[in-house]
Amino acid sequence: QGASNIQNMQYIMPDGTRPYIYYCRSPNMEIFTCWWQPIANQDNVTYTLLYTTGEHAPQECPDYVSGGINSCFFDAKHTQIWEMYCMNVTAHTRTGPITSQKHCLDVADIVKIDPPFNLTYIMLNESISESGRSILLSWLYPIASQVREGWITLIYELRYRHLAQPDNWRVQTQSLFILLDLPVGTYEFMVRCRSTNSKHWSTWSESINITISGRPLIAFMAFLIIGFGIVPRGKRIKSFLLPPIPKPRIRGLEPVLLKKGQIDEINRHFSSFHGYKSPQYCMEAWYQVSVDICLNRGLCTANTYQLHHCVCHATLFPFRA
Repeated sequence: QGASNIQNMQYIMPDGTRPYIYYCRSPNMEIFTCWWQPIANQDNVTYTLLYTTGEHAPQECPDYVSGGINSCFFDAKHTQIWEMYCMNVTAHTRTGPITSQKHCLDVADIVKIDPPFNLTYIMLNESISESGRSILLSWLYPIASQVREGWITLIYELRYRHLAQPDNWRVQTQSLFILLDLPVGTYEFMVRCRSTNSKHWSTWSESINITISGRPLIAFMAFLIIGFGIVPRGKRIKSFLLPPIPKPRIRGLEPVLLKKGQIDEINRHFSSFHGYKSPQYCMEAWYQVSVDICLNRGLCTANTYQLHHCVCHATLFPFRA
């Protein structure tokens, strides 16, 4: 009703020839303030606001200062719930008083809560798909005592967007906010509230940015794929991460020489090492000999035997002390 009265007065008095009350607000149903629009093109004008509640006689505004210029502030002593307030503003000019139209309201209908503050979050476990995370949002509200006592019940509205899509706001209205499976990226979050008895939302809270990162292993694999190309360049990565181990080798001695087995040439090369002695090797020879063996009384038999003879050779080199 108060909002409709304001709209009607704005429609009737667009030229500013008389004052009119354009806005009234209570942050907690314990106090409230009303503001009026002054008349135009007038100097040295003073204003008074008179109000009535129920059958009581008119009373003047209790405080013209606390709410700012062209306002009337009602403290807790002058605020009553479930009472209809009717008021008007009078401009005192040189030509005479000019009074606004009557403006009536119920304090419960003009409640507009201050915005929530201290918006924080908790990063929950990774989502099942491992493509993002779930977060739990929380905040504080400025009328905690009234909410705890059940004097006011609040409704919250959350809006958020991916910073890569600044025009795509998503809005949710509920009492507890758990956002599930948010994809990887940076998001901006804000929250506001209103009383269940009022249609006026608070202003949006200060925003916070939350960055959701992917799993480190996935990021590392992506780096390998992009930086090196695992599939077409697998050998290159293998040689980079696991360099080949060199084969054992004796300096000055070619592997081909060992394969050919030329012992004299090998001994010549090894002679340069301190304390090396040439190994000995044998050449075997078999000789056939005939032996006449005479037995009893001059009977002789001829037997042939094989004699094994071994001749050892050594290749000698000067010994270096």
